[in-house]
Amino acid sequence: MRFLAVSCLLSLVTTLRHGPVRACAAAAGSGPSPEAWREFRANLIAGGIRVTSDENGGEEVVEAPAAKPREVVAPANENLLKSQSAVLYDEYLQGAWAHVAPQLEAGGLVVFLPLQSQLVHKMREGEGVSHWSDQLRERLVADVSTVDGDEAGNSPEALERLLAQWGTNTVYTYRLADRLINEVLEVVSQKATNGQLSLSAVTADQRELLQLYIDAQSSWQEVALVLDVQGTGADGGIQKAECVVINRPIARSMSRELATLLLNGSDEARRGIGPLYDDEALERFLLAFGKEAAVYVGGPDAQEQPGALVHGFELPGATEVAPGTRIYTGGVEAAVEGVLAGTYSPLDFRWFVGRRKSVSTSGGAWCPVACSRPLALKQCLGLPKPLWHEVLETCGGEVAELSKIELLKRPDL
Repeated sequence: MRFLAVSCLLSLVTTLRHGPVRACAAAAGSGPSPEAWREFRANLIAGGIRVTSDENGGEEVVEAPAAKPREVVAPANENLLKSQSAVLYDEYLQGAWAHVAPQLEAGGLVVFLPLQSQLVHKMREGEGVSHWSDQLRERLVADVSTVDGDEAGNSPEALERLLAQWGTNTVYTYRLADRLINEVLEVVSQKATNGQLSLSAVTADQRELLQLYIDAQSSWQEVALVLDVQGTGADGGIQKAECVVINRPIARSMSRELATLLLNGSDEARRGIGPLYDDEALERFLLAFGKEAAVYVGGPDAQEQPGALVHGFELPGATEVAPGTRIYTGGVEAAVEGVLAGTYSPLDFRWFVGRRKSVSTSGGAWCPVACSRPLALKQCLGLPKPLWHEVLETCGGEVAELSKIELLKRPDL
């Protein structure tokens, strides 16, 4: 048994879902589309791929992994999507997928993780990463030493074995971090006077955890679409991404003030420069989106700048965020004319006020996720199951466990 050459294997991507595929000598020099490569990668992660060959030089055969029954993680969300977009609904049913990615990628997502998970992430990186991850490790050591006390106390190797065993237990480490956070917050709250906390009353380490807690609250369960990535990350350098948060809706219709901000930005941001769109364009925009629209807070940055438009159509003036994603930004005029002509629905488009700039996954707060187009483009308007949970449960693995833990804290769901 031997493995196909990478170039040959890649040429099989487009037919991976259709059973056994014959040798690809004739396909030399060709390769899969970026979209097919993403699906191929997701397929590998989901089920693996087996490559065999005849020892006597016969044809090589690639066997696709056995098809798994489609796992429905949010049936009520699917029903809502069906009423919003028949195209995205069909794509979703054909195999919506998501998985944790090794790094940021345009057209993918980033998901903000709970503070508990962030501390666990840093603890797993090793000692000395941060004061609080070291504190968490000390608690873990104390706990696991009681599990197998004699062996752990007398053998460093046994202690490391137990640390490895329990340190990868998602539920256990989450609860350990949760207790640590709550205890520190309780200590800090006791130092407040008349509801006011003086910074001089808390230590630098306590201030650090407080800031992490505040950041976690302000970005709670955000899911953001990556529009652009700076840096490769391959050489250990830190990647930075520009994103729009896709699960913070603020309006279902368009006022004149909101329409003006989305099209032209604020007067202060233009600094004396004329508007991008004149009054006639504004009126047509309101005719198209005034009564029905999907507007989101894309992030805390650049909120005074013209808004971002995201959709799934190859329109004049639109730009694909990455080859093969079929996710586009821009093309405002074509979107307006398409809605007015009845070609598109207003809810085929998503408008964003503001962005998130310089998002990084280096600290463990943001988790990069590769996903199929429907998960990135679907509207987040009254979802029965929040998008954050749907994405993580579609990914599976540890992040799906995090979703289940967080759901237990949601009496409203």
